[in-house]
This record gives sequence, C-alpha cells and structure tokens, in this order.
Amino acid sequence: MHGTGRGDERAFPSSASSLGRARTWSMERASAAGAPGEVVDAVQLAMSEAFTNALRHAPGTRTITVSVVGARRQLTYEVGDAAAAVLPRRRSNREGLPGGHGLHILDAVTSAWGWRPAPDGGKVVWFTLRW
Repeated sequence: MHGTGRGDERAFPSSASSLGRARTWSMERASAAGAPGEVVDAVQLAMSEAFTNALRHAPGTRTITVSVVGARRQLTYEVGDAAAAVLPRRRSNREGLPGGHGLHILDAVTSAWGWRPAPDGGKVVWFTLRW
C-alpha cells in the first residue's frame, strides 16, 4: 500500500464487539505502510474515537465501513455509517465529564480530519496522519 495510492476497505458489523477488530485492522495497515510506532498508536486512538462515534451516533446502521488510502508517508482513514442526519460536531470543553471529547482527540492526534456526505445517504468521517 505504501506510496501506491491504492486503498483497502472492510465492513464491520455495527456493534461494540467490532471496535477492537476495526482498530486492529487499521493499525495493521499503518504498520504495513511503514508508519512509525507513534503513528500506529495515533491510528489506534483516532480509529477508536471515529468508530465509537459511528456506533453511538448512527442508530440503525447495520455496518460501519473502514477504509484506508496510503500515499508517501501519509495515511487517510475513512469511517462510514448510514446516518446522514447526525453530523459530527465539537462539544464545548467538558473537562471532568465523560463523553464529548472524541473530536477534540482527533484534533490532537491527527494531521487533519473532517467529514462529508456519503453517496449512499450516510456520512464519512475521515482522518489523515502524516510522518
């Protein structure tokens, strides 16, 4: 995958039990692309947040798709769900309170992130890591 621009995609059942598999799959792709350990760690955390947000905020979604595209010293991951109406938004600082920190974490550990409508009516949250 490293440097080719070709991607890889996998669909996971929309359940909490899929989170670990999605995280492991994503980290394996980062390692295979030659990402250093700190980038692989950032992939683990960013995927945890993006996938968990899809689980929480996309009720009725049967599968969550995860894809990755590699370029030279860069990976872009996409997490797709079927909930177009529930768009990602930052919550105000909720220091000391559980939840609401996911997008702030993406800000902290990725090079860039965002979202876009999916062609099927859902949405895709993406994040990029560079090294």
